[in-house]
Order: sequence, then structure tokens, then C-alpha cells
Amino acid sequence: MASSRLKKIYKNLKYKYRLVIYNESTFETEYSLYLSKLNVLLLASTVLVVGMLISILLISFTSLKYYMPGIGEDAMRKQLRDLVQETDELRRKTKENDLWVENIKQVLKGEIPANKIQQQDTFKINSTKSN
Repeated sequence: MASSRLKKIYKNLKYKYRLVIYNESTFETEYSLYLSKLNVLLLASTVLVVGMLISILLISFTSLKYYMPGIGEDAMRKQLRDLVQETDELRRKTKENDLWVENIKQVLKGEIPANKIQQQDTFKINSTKSN
């Protein structure tokens, strides 16, 4: 019983229809085409699958993926974290260099004896963030 029903559905899908496009002013046939429901279904599904594949390829292999929510955020956060760490390190080194230059200036002016500079271990820098 199920096989006869499937045969009936398949026969209905294979039944040919004629698609005719007429010129409305002259009623001449411009284009004529024989179609079946199966052909139309296959054409629609093929166009849909190809469109989805093109969309997936465009998103995955171009910079469009960064506009998708949640896709590019991890890489951006890691890059931002690395840049912040590098900036903090550069600020710290700049402060150390400024202190060193200031001490050299004071030694050259004679405000601090050179012996006192050599006794100091390291420069103390506040680790608090400033503008």
C-alpha cells in the first residue's frame, strides 16, 4: 500500500506542465518550456544550497566574519590585552628612564654626590596608573 502511494506521488511529481510566456500586446508566444514539479523542486533546492554555500564561503574567508556577533571578539580581546600590556611596559620603562635622566642631571649639577647614586639599589616606581 505504501509503495503504491509513493508511486502515485512520484508520478504526480513527474507529470509535465507547459509554461508559456506570451507577448501581451500581440499574443505571440515568446517562450515555451515543459516543466515538472520535480524539476522545479530540484532547481529551487539547488539554488538554495548554492546560495547558502556562497554565503558561508564569503563569511568564512573574508572580513565579513568580524561583523557576526561573537566571532571576532576573542581575537580582538587578545590583541587588545597584548597592546595594553605592551603600553604599560613602555610607560614603566619611560618612567625609569626619566628618573635615571633626572638623577644624572642632579649629579652633574652637584646636588647629589655620585657615591649616593651608586648605593641606591633600584628606582622605586609607583605601580598606580596615572593619566
